[in-house]
Amino acid sequence: MRITNVFSQISKESMEKILPCFKPYWKEYSHGETILTYGTSAPSQVEILESGKARLEILNEDGDVFLIEHLEAGDVFGEPFSLPLEKFVYTVTAEEDCRVLFMNYNHIIKPCANLCEHHSQIISNLFIMAAQKSQGLALHISLLHQSTIRNKVLSYLSYASTVCKKNADGYFTIPMSLVALAEYLSVDRSAMMREIKAMKAEGLIDGNKREFKVFESEFIGH
Repeated sequence: MRITNVFSQISKESMEKILPCFKPYWKEYSHGETILTYGTSAPSQVEILESGKARLEILNEDGDVFLIEHLEAGDVFGEPFSLPLEKFVYTVTAEEDCRVLFMNYNHIIKPCANLCEHHSQIISNLFIMAAQKSQGLALHISLLHQSTIRNKVLSYLSYASTVCKKNADGYFTIPMSLVALAEYLSVDRSAMMREIKAMKAEGLIDGNKREFKVFESEFIGH
């Protein structure tokens, strides 16, 4: 089961009743403003992007900054969704004007004695989303650590071929533009396009724009 919203399977009426239990507050941020910076400390809050767009970046111990994820309305972020990696710092920055909901983490996972079904559902959603976020972060960091542009692209396409729906000919559509893919892989877009063209010529992959087919997944990582 994939959960994309912490309030999934909870009615608006029920949410209005139980939301005060989480000691919520809201803040608004302007384009370019830092929303949150965090590391691997014990979580104290859960943040939900109610409106706008933001970007999650990670700073490694060498001082390199990498884009990890574009955040949109409904996405969650904060310490509960980070990987246990020492000397890594996460930063969330507003890409446009944003409104963010902050909820107390302990009040979510340690509810009062009157535990209702909907509160239990939020706890379940939260832990499922934390697992999903951790998997996504682990994948992204593993891609960033690939030694060459070719390995990064092939590794990503190999993964995408397993999770994206394929047509009858085995082609699948990646969930981002090639401009976004270059940023996601932290590579120069022109260099990435040259590598994609070369891999097509070598018969490793085929495709056009966002549609691809991988022929030689065994070359990945070599």
